[in-house]
Parts: sequence; structure tokens; C-alpha cells
Amino acid sequence: MKLKITIITIVTAITCFIACRNATTNNDNTYFGGVILNPNTNFVILKDLDNITLDTLTLDNKNTFIHKFEAFKPGIYNFYDGLESQSVLIEKGDSITFLLNTINFDESLTFSGNGSKKNNYLMDLFLENETQEQFILKISQLEPQLFSTKLDSLKILKEEKLKAYKKKHKLSTLFTEVAEGNILYHHYYCKEFYPFARFDKDEFNVFADLDPSFYSYRKNVDYNNTLLQNYRPYRSFLRFHFNNIALSSHFKHSKDSLYNSHSLHYNLDKLNLIDKKIKSEKIKNDLSFYYMMRFLNDSKDVKAFETALNTFKNINTNSNKVEKVSNIVNSYTRLKPGYLLPNIDLIDKMDNIITLKSVISKPTIIYFWSNKYNYHLIDAHKKALELKVKYPEVEFIAINADNISSREQAKILRKNRFNYINEFHFKNPETAKDILAIRPINNVFIVNKDAKIINPKANMFAIDFEQQLVELLN
Repeated sequence: MKLKITIITIVTAITCFIACRNATTNNDNTYFGGVILNPNTNFVILKDLDNITLDTLTLDNKNTFIHKFEAFKPGIYNFYDGLESQSVLIEKGDSITFLLNTINFDESLTFSGNGSKKNNYLMDLFLENETQEQFILKISQLEPQLFSTKLDSLKILKEEKLKAYKKKHKLSTLFTEVAEGNILYHHYYCKEFYPFARFDKDEFNVFADLDPSFYSYRKNVDYNNTLLQNYRPYRSFLRFHFNNIALSSHFKHSKDSLYNSHSLHYNLDKLNLIDKKIKSEKIKNDLSFYYMMRFLNDSKDVKAFETALNTFKNINTNSNKVEKVSNIVNSYTRLKPGYLLPNIDLIDKMDNIITLKSVISKPTIIYFWSNKYNYHLIDAHKKALELKVKYPEVEFIAINADNISSREQAKILRKNRFNYINEFHFKNPETAKDILAIRPINNVFIVNKDAKIINPKANMFAIDFEQQLVELLN
């Protein structure tokens, strides 16, 4: 009961604070704030309409924050708590606050204040889409026509609900566009997902069985919707859409008949189709960067990276993204088997600066973890402990990839009941992650006693990982 009263008090305080400021200044002032229970970090990152960081807001001692917009533009903003993110539609004069509990992030998120009703509606729509995922997967096993019929009925129900809501409330054109976009592009996303969801057939045969009318809506797709460019339903649709049309195209001009997301030519097809269909520089840059990073993370064909990079450079006009991808490709080029491991600076539990090579004196597994991915943190440490018992001749070194202190690292390890043994963190995390190409976080290095790379892209959870350890020892 005491906690409930505290929460209400905090939210009321923020709302009153905003209301008072608006009353004494200008009703056109726009605010965004919130209360976060069980925060993952002591800050909230607010991103603007282009998904660029607008402000980093520090939580106070009551885990609250407030932001007043200056040169304000209405649209969809995103906020990020260090682990998860969500969208908020903000219009001029809004004074929106939210309350959330990170233990149940999306489900606990509620908005209050001027501008809250539209965001609570959009949040309910988002959660409805999520709860339907298992149902969508289930009906995806049906034949195309029956699947479409059932999917259409879900869309009609959402449209009728929105129509009733619009009759009851005075709504802006902007809100209507966002809500309708949510319904429309989630519907399209489910259609694009269909070939990849069938359990009984591979993608090649699903495509062969589809009537052309199944994707008739594609002629109405807006590839340059800058209002929705950072909105999850639209972004998710685009990603699956280009996966889909590139695969269909790839099957037609290649000898492949199986879906292989790591294929260089399939990924080149995606990049070229993005370049052909999308005119918006921002959307084109973001989507091509997303696919390029996925390819670099997933593929083990390092020789293909340079070819993909050249295509990417011809498409992407964002110099920062091009530089980032170029650095990663260069890193992988330097991380070939047989090459020496880069000598990165680490910090040990006593805050001493040491080098990565200095801690390697026998066959070694180097794995990485981040507080942002708690499940991986736990699973990776447990797996390392299990393997250490089976292979005592192998050293296991864990490196935290966050920008944290030794004290913070020790606290995280204690909380998860792990010892601070062979645990380090990077002196310069961002530089180190680029040099070692630590994307995704579950990337593992296998090196010999001389710090020469055996495998720069191993996975402790792969079925052949123990075989690689046996070969390392032999």
C-alpha cells in the first residue's frame, strides 16, 4: 500500500509540476517526463524524429525525470532506459508523463497528463499486436487464402475499434495517421512473415504456391513514410518485406532453392532493392545499415565482407554509418585465424590497466557480456563454468563490454552470484568493441597459448563448440 501511495505521489507531483509551469508560462510549451520503477540505469535517453539522441536525462533520487522541448517538432519520439525502448507520440502543447516498471516494461507502461490518451491507445494497440503473435504463427500454417481471411478479420476489428474511438474523442490528424499506420503495417508485416513461418514447407515452395494477389497490397506501400520511419510496426514491416522480396528475387536468378540468410548474393539483393525502391535518404541509410550489420554479425564468410561493403558504400550516404561498417570489416580482416589477437587495454578488479595478451598463457576462450543482456550474462557464465570443469587445460576469460567501473562490475557479478575470477572490462569499450568486432555480444574468441586466433567468431552454445575445444588442445 505504501509503494502504491508513493507512486501516485510521484506521478501527481510531476503532473502538477508540468501543469504549474504551463499555467505560468506558455500553453504551447511541450514536456515529457516519467517515473521508472526498478531502473536499469540512472538515465533515460530521448531520441528525436530522426532517432538521434535529443537528450540524456538523469533520474533524480525518486527515479523521475522531466524534459522541456525547445525547438519542438511534432511526431514519434523514442525513449530508451539503457535496456529497452518504446515510442511516444508528442504534439505541441503536450505535457506527457509515464509510469513504468522495468520488470514488466511494456505491460506496465501507462501515460498521464495532456496527450496521454492517444499514447495509451497506441500502447494498447502495440500490446494487442504482441499478444496476437502466437495466433499469427498458428494461422500461418494454413493455406494462403484461409490465412489471409483470418488475418483480414483481425485488421477489421482494429479498424472498427479505432473508428469508435475517433467518434468518442477529438483526435488530431497526426494521431490518426499513426494509429492507422500501426494497424496497416502490422497487417502487412504478418503477410510478409507468412513464407518464413510455415513449418510444413520451405520458403521456395511457399513462394511457388502463392497466388500473385496474396501480395497485391504491395503496390500501395509507402517506402518513404518519414512520419513512421522510427515506429516499430513500420520498421518491422520494412525489414521483413525486403527479406521477402529479395529472397523471391534471389530464387529466380540463382541456383539456390533453400533460404540462407548468410548468403552474400542474397544480402546484395536486399541492398540493391533498398536502393531501387526507397527514395528517403534517412530510411534508406537506416535500413541498409541494419542489413549490413546483420550480415557482418551472422556470416562467417569474411572474404565476402569487402564485396558487401563496396555495395553498401554506394547506397548509404551517412558517413558515420559507412565509417562504422568499414571499421568493422577492417577489424574482421585483421581477425583472421592465425593472426595475433589485437592487444586491447583491459582493467582488472584492482583497477590496474593491463593488456589482453598479458592474461593469455595457455589455450583460451574469451567471451563477452553486458549488463544490458542479463540472460546472456547468466547463461554465458554458467556455460563457461561447465566447460571449465570438462576442459581444465583451457582458460576462460570474461570481459564486460559496458562503460562501467570495477566496483559496478563487481556489484553485477555478486548480484548474479558469480565470482570475480578472470573477469575484466575494457578501458575504452567502444573502441575495443569495434577492433574486436564484438557484435553480437555472444561472439567468442578461441586463441592458442601464443594469443594467435583459432576462431574469431565462435559460439559457446553451438553444437560443435566442444569439438573446437578438443581440436584446440590437440
